[in-house]
Amino acid sequence: MSATFLSAEDLKSQLRQHLASDLYAVNRTLTEQLRTSSAFVSDITEHVSRYRGKQLRPMLLLLTHRMIAGEVTTESRMLAAAVEMIHTATLVHDDVIDEAETRRHVATVHRRWNTETSVLLGDYLFSRAFQLAASTGDAEACRLIGLATNRTCEGELNQMAARLEDATSELEYFRIVRDKTGQLFGLSCLLGSRAAGGTVAQQRVARQFGLRLGMAFQIADDVLDLEGAGDVTGKDAGNDLQNNRRTLPIIRAIQLVPEQDRAEIRQLLAEEVPENLAGHAEIQAGIRSAIDTADSLTQRAVADLARFPAGPDRSLLEAIASFAVCRDA
Repeated sequence: MSATFLSAEDLKSQLRQHLASDLYAVNRTLTEQLRTSSAFVSDITEHVSRYRGKQLRPMLLLLTHRMIAGEVTTESRMLAAAVEMIHTATLVHDDVIDEAETRRHVATVHRRWNTETSVLLGDYLFSRAFQLAASTGDAEACRLIGLATNRTCEGELNQMAARLEDATSELEYFRIVRDKTGQLFGLSCLLGSRAAGGTVAQQRVARQFGLRLGMAFQIADDVLDLEGAGDVTGKDAGNDLQNNRRTLPIIRAIQLVPEQDRAEIRQLLAEEVPENLAGHAEIQAGIRSAIDTADSLTQRAVADLARFPAGPDRSLLEAIASFAVCRDA
């Protein structure tokens, strides 16, 4: 199986087919864990279940496990469900911070209900995720999940601080995306390799693969925010600009103009919407530069996988990395 000859739709189809029974078990666990006698809470959790989308983090955990040890265990499926709940909780909270209207083509929780409901739902999902992880009896897995979640939240807080100060450096940007997105990708691969009985070295490399992939994935998201149409991505277009968030393509665009002209491009970014940026050479150059960086990260991530046995699971992980940047949603 070669990533080179797969289309995006082919990859999605192969992933769903390859992991069909495992994903079914993960989603059944998610449904069971969020079942409640409260009609109001059930309505909200049913709504937020539409946010699952690609379920990339559970897939990474399951594929990493299979790459090392073959058949996936019940414990890995439970941990995959826990990671997906944590990811969903961060999305719910992110939508409040960003004042987003839509997510996966449906109304965000805070828009359909209110901010208080979103905050409490996010807390509820975090709590349920940690309870599920604890039910595996693996204290170390719980510690790793807690550590990664802490770093994810720190990344969001650092991004908020950078936005308030309007002074995001490139170094600070990479630190933010490593934490806010890379950590859960890295955690997924680490938990999968650990549950599979991987060596300490294999666990370290698996986590490194996930971190690099997550960072590339976030850079691609930031590019899509500038270029992607909301009816394709399922999210509000231009949210980063509206929230004065300095992402990599924007940082690189500002770097490309002389110091004396940077105030002008900052004003341009403050006033423009994504569909009106196509004709600005500096913005387009910044986007291309950011994509090149994301490509470099994915190439390094694929190189990490060379340390594992070849097979269909490794090939699918390589394909995921190859398509992390070349996507429209």
